[in-house]
Amino acid sequence: MFGILWITYFLNKDFFQLETFFTNLNIIQNFLSQNFLLSIFLFLILYSFLILCNFPFASILSMINGFLFGTWLGGAISIVGGTLGAFGIFIIAKFFFLDFIKNKFLNKYPFIVNYFNKNDLELMILIRIIPAAPFFIQNLILAGLGANNKKFFFTTLLGLAPWSFIFGSIGQGLEEIFLNKTDLNFSLVTRPEYLIPIGIIASLVVTIILFKKKFKGLN
Repeated sequence: MFGILWITYFLNKDFFQLETFFTNLNIIQNFLSQNFLLSIFLFLILYSFLILCNFPFASILSMINGFLFGTWLGGAISIVGGTLGAFGIFIIAKFFFLDFIKNKFLNKYPFIVNYFNKNDLELMILIRIIPAAPFFIQNLILAGLGANNKKFFFTTLLGLAPWSFIFGSIGQGLEEIFLNKTDLNFSLVTRPEYLIPIGIIASLVVTIILFKKKFKGLN
């Protein structure tokens, strides 16, 4: 199924563009207004499936969620859908590719393994909030480290929240972005209104880490 999806994408790249979405916007909005709860369910399932397949269209869908459902509901769809998709990747990698991930990557970076063994929860949250690696790779790394299933699920749920609401907020201006032919890239989230919540959350994480280390020092 994954192969069919990717082949379909490469053979029909023009279809997976914002132009296609806005061309069919009236049809989509009419369906949404008549089937609101069903639309939420379908977008959630579609989003989680695209994340599971590491599909490039998923990032645009995050903004489409915000455009159609608003910042908060659209962001919530992205959070839940993204978490479910990531958990699917995690479970598959953990049970079928664990040795491969360890041998090809983690054995080359033992400091990551050592840090994880001492501070697993901190590392899992930091990886999500400060995404230095692509989302798909994050899931593989955490699978290779043998992260606890429940901790993985809930730290992903928490870590996706700021980014999902930010992209949901950007999505409310998606039509203007499309009309102005603005490229969809990381520069869109460098505005103060988007960086402030990221900075606050990152500061809280760093504060927790520093407090924990200080507390350990006292003991």
